[in-house]
Amino acid sequence: MPEPDKIEIESISRRSLLIGAGLLLATGWLPTVRGASADVPEPMDAAAFAALRRWIRTPFGRIACVQRGEGPAALFLHGFPLSGFQWRHAIAQLSSSRRCIAPDFMGLGHSRVAATQDLSPQAQSNMLAALLDALSVPAVDLVANDSGGTVAQLFAVQHPQRVRTMLLTNCDVHENSPPLQMKNSLAAARAGTYHQKIARHLQDRQ
Repeated sequence: MPEPDKIEIESISRRSLLIGAGLLLATGWLPTVRGASADVPEPMDAAAFAALRRWIRTPFGRIACVQRGEGPAALFLHGFPLSGFQWRHAIAQLSSSRRCIAPDFMGLGHSRVAATQDLSPQAQSNMLAALLDALSVPAVDLVANDSGGTVAQLFAVQHPQRVRTMLLTNCDVHENSPPLQMKNSLAAARAGTYHQKIARHLQDRQ
């Protein structure tokens, strides 16, 4: 009988494979490589990702955004408290057939907005529309995770003509936003102590 640790590792690997395959299928990438060489794209580290970062001026502020590749645009939306860097491996895989766009939400990552800027999901959705206008992108394949899924659903409902396809990984939905698991974090944020939890994450990468 497999050891518990082995079972957990195999489960994680299987889940990663399914998520990766879903990303590739949703963006139409797999069919393009069946007859191609088996070259594996170089993974993107933090330095390579940072070298691609640009700040796009919008009415909401200067939005940090990484773009790579050519072709139909694919827009990647990260969760809290992450940034577009979350999608570096997917971008490395998909940039051969898509113009991959990974912005940092307002209030997260490297985006620069006013201290008074509304950071609600609706405001983030409005920002995405302005960002795509600034980049002259009419429509996207939309990929989102975690709280980014909330923004993706708002964007898809309010701008259906701008969404060709949509892939949601584990994320918030209308009857579970914010998720119950965030109850303590929200209470800490209201009490002004949430930064202590974030500090622990930064200190202990495991």
